[in-house]
Amino acid sequence: MSQQQNPLPTPVTGPALPAGWPATFIRHRSGDGCPMCTNDYTADDIGWGVLLRHGEVANAYLWRSGRVRGYCVLIHRGSPHVAEPTELPDAEAAAYWRDTLALGKALTTFYEPVKMNYSTLGNVVPHLHSHVCPRYAGESDPAPGGPLPWGFLDGERQDETQLLADASSLRLLLGKA
Repeated sequence: MSQQQNPLPTPVTGPALPAGWPATFIRHRSGDGCPMCTNDYTADDIGWGVLLRHGEVANAYLWRSGRVRGYCVLIHRGSPHVAEPTELPDAEAAAYWRDTLALGKALTTFYEPVKMNYSTLGNVVPHLHSHVCPRYAGESDPAPGGPLPWGFLDGERQDETQLLADASSLRLLLGKA
C-alpha cells in the first residue's frame, strides 16, 4: 500500500530578517512600533491626508502627496494590527473591500478617470492599507497602460485649496457631509 501524499506544499520559512528589508520591517509587521497604528483615526486630518470617510473598518484619506489629483489611501484601523487582508476574519475582510469599493466609486464619479488603480502593498509600511488612484488620459499620466512610478505618487504635494475643495465634494459622495 502506498502512502498518501500531502497535496499542500510545506510552507517556506525565511530568515528572521529578509535580506535587503529595513531592520524595522519585521518588528512593524508584527505591529510593534507600526507607524500607522499611531494614527489618530478620529482626526479629520492626519497630516498626510484629509479624512473623506470613516468606513466600516477603514478610513479613506485624500492624500496630500503626489502629482495625481484624487490619489487616496484607505487605512485599516482595526485592533489588533494586521498587515495582510488574509489576516482578517471573513466578515472584516468583506467590510474592508466594501470600504475600498465605496471609495473607488466616489472617485470614479467625481474625477471620471480612464481607469482606477487599487494597490494593497505594505512593502514600506506593513499595515493593511490600499492606494486608490485615478488614472487620467493625456500627458498628465506618466505611464499610460502601466503602473504609476512611485515617485509620481510620493513626490511633490497637492495644491491645498484644490485638495480641500475636492475633499468636500468627495465627502458628499461618500455620505460623510
